[in-house]
Amino acid sequence: MASALKSSFSHLMESKKQLVVEQLNLLVKRISQQDCVECMACSDNTVRAGLTSKFIDVPTLCEMLSYTPSPSKDRLFPPKWSQEDPYLSLYAPPVPDFAVMKMEVPGSVTEYKVSALDSASILLMVQGTVTASTPTAQAVIPLQRGGVLFIGANESVSLKLTVPEDLLIFRACCLL
Repeated sequence: MASALKSSFSHLMESKKQLVVEQLNLLVKRISQQDCVECMACSDNTVRAGLTSKFIDVPTLCEMLSYTPSPSKDRLFPPKWSQEDPYLSLYAPPVPDFAVMKMEVPGSVTEYKVSALDSASILLMVQGTVTASTPTAQAVIPLQRGGVLFIGANESVSLKLTVPEDLLIFRACCLL
């Protein structure tokens, strides 16, 4: 299996640039038709196998991966719906560092409270326009598509919709 993966990466690195670009564009198109959020911790122990000018170590990557086949349903993290917040779903893998919350708030809601957590978190605005405020903030912060907000530990955030459209927000956090 390791030799097959090494062969695949070698083939990718030897492919014509235009072919790789076309395939990546197809991947981006598929992803853009659905929600796709990647959450990863800060780390200096990344093992790379290509598409970078940084150190590449295919043999180590091949050794550390599991090649045990399993159905895709065993690898997915289905959302857990919040009992307290009807707009929130939690994606929690079996490690606490990578939890992601998805908030889908209808445009008919004029104000939405992002609850406090025991750890800091990052809010990513995918859709909607709001102003954000916290008890400790010195000013109201405008947020729209592409906006990012750092939320300190034990801090809640009040979001006021400035345009009556649905909100789609993701929150990356560590569940302690």
